[in-house]
Amino acid sequence: MSINLRPLSIFPITTRFLQVLRTDDVTPGMRRVTLGGEQLKAHTAANGFPVAEFRSDGFDDEFKILLRHPDAEEAIGPTQADGVLDWPRGNDHLVMRTYTVRRWDAEKGELDVDFVVHGLGPATTWARTVQVGATIQIAGPKSSATHPEGADWVLVAGDETALPAIGRWLEEWPKNARGQVFIEVAHDEHRQLDLPTPEGVEVHWLVNNGAEAGTTTLLFDAILSAPWWEGTAFAWVAGEANTLKPIRRWLKNEKGLSKEQIEVTGYWKRQEVVVSEEHDGIQDLSATKNIREEFHELTDLTAGFALRVAATIGLGQAFGGHVRTIGDLVAATGSNRIGLSKLLHYLRSIDIVEEVEGGYQLTDLGRELDDDRVSDSLSMVRSHAHRELAGLLGLLEAVQTGEPSGYEESDELRATRLDDESSLAGYYAAALAPLPVFEEVSSMAVIGRAPEVFGTVIAEKHPNVTLSYELNENVDLVLLIDPLSTLSDEDAATLLRHAAACGRVILFTDVLDHATAHDHDYEHDLEHFSLTGGGLRTNEEYEALFNAAGIPQPQRSTVGWGKTVFDFSKEINSPE
Repeated sequence: MSINLRPLSIFPITTRFLQVLRTDDVTPGMRRVTLGGEQLKAHTAANGFPVAEFRSDGFDDEFKILLRHPDAEEAIGPTQADGVLDWPRGNDHLVMRTYTVRRWDAEKGELDVDFVVHGLGPATTWARTVQVGATIQIAGPKSSATHPEGADWVLVAGDETALPAIGRWLEEWPKNARGQVFIEVAHDEHRQLDLPTPEGVEVHWLVNNGAEAGTTTLLFDAILSAPWWEGTAFAWVAGEANTLKPIRRWLKNEKGLSKEQIEVTGYWKRQEVVVSEEHDGIQDLSATKNIREEFHELTDLTAGFALRVAATIGLGQAFGGHVRTIGDLVAATGSNRIGLSKLLHYLRSIDIVEEVEGGYQLTDLGRELDDDRVSDSLSMVRSHAHRELAGLLGLLEAVQTGEPSGYEESDELRATRLDDESSLAGYYAAALAPLPVFEEVSSMAVIGRAPEVFGTVIAEKHPNVTLSYELNENVDLVLLIDPLSTLSDEDAATLLRHAAACGRVILFTDVLDHATAHDHDYEHDLEHFSLTGGGLRTNEEYEALFNAAGIPQPQRSTVGWGKTVFDFSKEINSPE
């Protein structure tokens, strides 16, 4: 079972417009912008959707800042929907950046955001030039995670972009908790020496003396040379994405930390910045590559297959950030020399690898393959990529006949799927557990995706509830965790009737909304339909399904990141 050590709270995703109250230079390298305004309170958006009050409970809570593109008259941003946001599509003027909440004072209605003021990025430029009274749109946060529980000590490391989160963490550090903290800054005067050093915590400032951001190994070197304390460790590391890869692998491979004990987050990625010729001193956003978006566009058809093969054989890790010969890569991946040569030729044509003297190396774009999380998501020995490919291969038959392709999942792939579902379930369970319905029951059957994870999280909040994981008539409540998307309408109606015969029913699922759905939503819908004959359903389709099952229409609400809860009353115990 995969549950992170950090207690997690999930809340609806919101957007709001705030005003700049003041600015302050914390150090020569960090500017603080304080935001406020009436929309920090709960209110109703102009389109009629409710906006929950602003919330931030965790030291590294993230939210989006929407900025004006130099070629646009005003900033482009999302509108509020039901627990989620409706983002504009195909608009080249959408500019957003992710920042952490440095300080949140609910009583004063003040939100502090710290900006590293080097470079020419749109957020840095805005922070340098913004005036008191200006309005800015934000989106989020959508969750909060607090100090890890069950860890004997914490390893914390980050560059200046992580300093806002680390600073808040030190100010809110739990009593009697132990930790080692490493912070890399550009210059000595960038150290924030007024930050507290809690008892049991060691804070180490690493000064790179003006080295280009994202090019040093200071953090890794400091962590390697630091004492490794006894007991269960939790590691939190953030900064430039490429510099963190060796740290993540060292924590996993050398120190043996499980994924529940490691949280390594790339806050930014070093890349070439093009200066605008029309707007002096700022970044030319149209000419500067967005590496992540470009990489995403390549994961289609031939490029998608080739990248998945490369991820499966561990090609990104085989490079290890160095130039490698074809012989080196054959030995590291265990591949056929001719076959690997052909794969490399193709990857070179799409700018994933390049030929240099002495062999091959990954391009800036190709270094995405050297990210463990990216490789895991694409690996064809993992369930996600295998099901995706199988769904595409069976899609023609499913569309023509309406029948699923008959996909059979191996035991190995089933194990990886269950592991992936368990990892995601912790986020969704945290949103579902606070519902008052669980206070009204003494016994419950949990059915569907990762039921043990949902059961564990709910039991932690409601310890008096007795749990089971199969349908039976001796429970007060049946909790269905999205089991219907993999079932045809006929089979889904049958399951609903059987569940209703046991007790009150709660269905926790995704509802397809054509007004806000994006391409990934429709990809998942097609995949489910191809493999199982099921798929995502709209509200109207769910209403028809409930009628077909012979059960009354339920109450509907949304929780967390736009997830839907259908609550069927106790009166449906004996459907016709």
